[in-house]
Amino acid sequence: MGGLKLRLHKFFRHRWLKYILILIGIIVIISITIFNKKISTIRNTVPLPTALDPNFITQVNDCFIPTAAIYGYTLRIVEGFFSMADQANLYQQGRTVNGHIVTYAQPGHSFHNYGFAVDVVDRYKGYNINWIRLIKIGAYCGLENGGVGDFPNFHYSGGLTTSDFAAGLRPPPLKLPCSIMAERAMAQQPLTLKDLKNCGAPKF
Repeated sequence: MGGLKLRLHKFFRHRWLKYILILIGIIVIISITIFNKKISTIRNTVPLPTALDPNFITQVNDCFIPTAAIYGYTLRIVEGFFSMADQANLYQQGRTVNGHIVTYAQPGHSFHNYGFAVDVVDRYKGYNINWIRLIKIGAYCGLENGGVGDFPNFHYSGGLTTSDFAAGLRPPPLKLPCSIMAERAMAQQPLTLKDLKNCGAPKF
């Protein structure tokens, strides 16, 4: 009789344990589903921009261009924000519209469409400059480059793709490598090589 009670006790104990594990699993699945729906809602409510992202352009103006100036570059921004309509028109150029092909990115597939990209050129040397050094300077400021065939393009993705941007995701804000840069920008003073040394910046 005692053996039967022991077996029944083990049976019910394992049975209840099984039910508890199933219940926990159901709760986890429901929680994940609700969380994903909330994230999806957040992504879909991010409006399309109408200008360059303020944090991004601050990084360009207060870090990238001043640091490049120290190394002899005189950069100016020639392209910035493109709306989806702008991108569509650019994409048609050389295809359905007379002219040369200027982009291979369809609307929504360029960081320009989300306000996180600029194209630069040197005021005096045009595109005949040391791009390798400039790319290193851009990387120091947290910017990425378009690569071969698109050297003038400097953007910030934070590891995200344009599909992520289209889904409403955005990278974390950029931070200036050194507070001196913000101080110089605020006082409208040029950044100096000494400033960069004090910031611990490498030689480019």
